[in-house]
Amino acid sequence: MDFELSPEQKLLQETARSFVDKFIPPRKAKEWDESHHSPAELLQKMGDLGWFAVAFSAEDGGLGGTAVDTALIAEQLGRASLDVAMVFLGCLIPGRTLARWGTPEQRQRYLPAVISGTSRFAIAMSEPDAGSDAGALRTRAVANRDHFLVNGQKQWCTGAGVPGTTIATYVRTNPEAEKHHGLSLLLIDAAAKGIELVQIPTLARHILGTYDVYLNDVCVPKADLVGTLDEGWSVMMSGVEYERVVMSAAYAGVAQATLDEALEYARSRRQFGRPVGDFQAISHALADLQVEIDAARLLAYRAAWLHASGRPCGREGAMAKLKGSETYVAAARLGMQVMAGQGFSTENVMSFRYRESIVAPISGGTSQIQRNAIARTMGLRPY
Repeated sequence: MDFELSPEQKLLQETARSFVDKFIPPRKAKEWDESHHSPAELLQKMGDLGWFAVAFSAEDGGLGGTAVDTALIAEQLGRASLDVAMVFLGCLIPGRTLARWGTPEQRQRYLPAVISGTSRFAIAMSEPDAGSDAGALRTRAVANRDHFLVNGQKQWCTGAGVPGTTIATYVRTNPEAEKHHGLSLLLIDAAAKGIELVQIPTLARHILGTYDVYLNDVCVPKADLVGTLDEGWSVMMSGVEYERVVMSAAYAGVAQATLDEALEYARSRRQFGRPVGDFQAISHALADLQVEIDAARLLAYRAAWLHASGRPCGREGAMAKLKGSETYVAAARLGMQVMAGQGFSTENVMSFRYRESIVAPISGGTSQIQRNAIARTMGLRPY
């Protein structure tokens, strides 16, 4: 088994790391979060570096990279913050869905701007009564000659309010069909007539913002239907699988950065005549956390490698997402304990890590949903 990265992958990893160090160190990400600032130039710089192109085929104007390449970028961006990684992945994940399921005309219309970093996607899946139970969504799209009329409410839509965003919106097109049938994916301009965006107050994740999306007789051309009518569940699940794989790398990156910050403090902070990191109670806790982060990283890389190899990775992606998200929470919690009063100060980056980590085991599929998915692959039927 070869764990070695190719020279090209090493360069990609080093470039992403240098980019974070130079342009978006954690304290800068904290400032953006606290000021609710979504820097358009960040998306553009990612496009200029060719990072979006990595995830798309040459046919779509990309570089033909794999999930491993994308995971390497996501891991380094996670060192700044999970929200910074989402600036990249939140656009890339629905873009990849379009690349797989879209028509040649749709791909030609949307993907060049995504690849160049001049426009972005957001995903609207959840609703007030359809979160983990995604098949229960009720936002309705009714066919009317050459368009659909869409009515309903989407919730927890990350980045919907960023200018230039197209919302990949899952809707119900056949209310008579069984639960996981009769769904479809529509591409909707966030600035379209009949859409109202309301930002949801949250503890963190303010760089992109989280929104309620209200749709009132929104007219969507039938040309913006992605995939086959009423078969949107398969489209949705293919995007979820890729999301779990690449997001798990971002979790590993942000967890490592959080540990590194706690470790730096433990080496420099002195009590009772020596660094607090020399006390066994702290040194063992930090050592245990490094083991957990390495395990999370290896699970993420395994899932990415399977995806890149064209092999099934639903179980492995769920494992990686579960371990990565919960490890970020553990890292932030320990970081707060090691830094004590310093960490509790809102001037400290660790307080930002703590706020941001709380949603990691919730967004993108809760830890309980990941455990259900894993259990099913073991022949169990959890409820």
